[in-house]
Amino acid sequence: MSETEELVKDSRDVNVAPIKEQFLLAKEDYELPEEVQAKPKRERRGMNKSRRKDMKHAETKIRAAAVRLCPSVIQPVACKFGDKCNCEHDISAFLERKPADISSECPLYDARGTCPFSYACRFGSAHIDESGKQKEKTPEKEYEATTNCHSMKIQVALRKHAYNFENTDKALESIKNETIGAMWQEKRKLDMSTLDGKKYLAPLTTVGNLPFRRLCVEYGADITCGEMALATSILSGAASEYSLLKRHPTEKIFGVQLAGGFADSMAKAAQIVVDNFDVDFVDINMGCPIDVVNQKGGGCALASRPPKLYEVLAATKSVLGECPMTVKIRTGQKEGILKAPETVELMRKNAWHTPDLITFHPRSKEQRYTKLANWDFTIPVQEATKPVPLWVCGDVLSWEDYYERLEKYPVNGIMIGRGALIKPWIFTEIDERRTWDISATERFDLLKKFVNYGLDHWGSDDAGVERTRRFLLEFLSFQCRYIPVGILERLPQRINDRPPRFCGRNELETLLSSQRADDWIEISKRLLGQTPEGFTFIPKHKASSY
Repeated sequence: MSETEELVKDSRDVNVAPIKEQFLLAKEDYELPEEVQAKPKRERRGMNKSRRKDMKHAETKIRAAAVRLCPSVIQPVACKFGDKCNCEHDISAFLERKPADISSECPLYDARGTCPFSYACRFGSAHIDESGKQKEKTPEKEYEATTNCHSMKIQVALRKHAYNFENTDKALESIKNETIGAMWQEKRKLDMSTLDGKKYLAPLTTVGNLPFRRLCVEYGADITCGEMALATSILSGAASEYSLLKRHPTEKIFGVQLAGGFADSMAKAAQIVVDNFDVDFVDINMGCPIDVVNQKGGGCALASRPPKLYEVLAATKSVLGECPMTVKIRTGQKEGILKAPETVELMRKNAWHTPDLITFHPRSKEQRYTKLANWDFTIPVQEATKPVPLWVCGDVLSWEDYYERLEKYPVNGIMIGRGALIKPWIFTEIDERRTWDISATERFDLLKKFVNYGLDHWGSDDAGVERTRRFLLEFLSFQCRYIPVGILERLPQRINDRPPRFCGRNELETLLSSQRADDWIEISKRLLGQTPEGFTFIPKHKASSY
């Protein structure tokens, strides 16, 4: 048996979490509906691929039925749509049709001293007096505004093909003429070796949004990275992609992650980021297993295309200048075949395309998350990366996991992904080296804080409230996987241990542990009021997929 085969054989499958007997439910209390049991197991795990179409249809119906106040009334300015505007311009008529306020306290008003959504705010009674005027006050502490929000001029320039890509053109020409080394700059504004041992929150698509990152920073995360941004979408001027570049002032070390498979688009996107936004590093995604990304040459596919890999890294690093470039990789495409050391050696072949830091996820593209990450793969990868700092992520859900891996494996640091989604307070546990038996009330307060951050980020009007609700529900699809410390027979909880159905120590703890989407919606109602008529939610990942 080869060394690689032995390493793969050691990977552990999912086990049953050891729940104390008094908290277990009888089988008849939690049997799956017959229509679900009839589906093959393969169809009961992974991604809900049909959700986008179903949810988009429901959202369209909700938006059509909602009454909206034209922003021109709040500014106030002339409405740019004129007679064609389908929003309400009469404040009195709007207030008559507006749904009841969610609460008498507005988180934006409390944090900022004024609410930019004025009459449209779903918490409007907090800052509208009896005469209908907007109130102002001095907040308890100075408001910290989100940065990296100035993208409109860039988007317009891109759409008019007027953006100056001189630096990228020079880099691409140098690659073509094999003179890229002459452009390379060794100086970096952030020495990545000084990050050793800091707590790094992984870039997480959809759920790694700015409000969630703020939450994790508050619990002790030191390094954060934005959600994966597609280089081609940045170049097309897509507003949704530019929102992924936003940064909160509490994020002390912040990076942006780019994905793409070609040197021109990746270098241009990197130039836009480094020229216009406040970032500490740019990460190249070479670990995304999603087919739609790989089919376009990005993610895991980039690592398997050496010529393109060389061009992407060389061009990107050249335009970044003093800004460090990091990469995130997996073991390879196929399960059981370790290609990461070869990829690393290729990246380190020349100094002008060597990353400043490498993050390794010891799973293959095929594997996804069905088995535990194989940390033994770290050893051969670390040998190949020297002296470039190597960070590793995979299955860390407790402070014991964190320190055990730091001591056992030759790594500079550990990145935490799903562990932070399941329990954002893991960073506090790591700092304090203790297992926090967090109460249901404390967990609910955590969700309330996320909601307040979400309203600050997405808005407190109808659209902002519903967007916050959507991301809260995605967050809850991971939060429900946390097993309260007090009901476990053995500590710590392992990330792939699936619990039998259980009841919590009180009603709220039971509700927070539910894997039913209807219960997540009930939690959202307690925080954001009633859902609109016709509301539906399908999680991005099926709850059975750990």
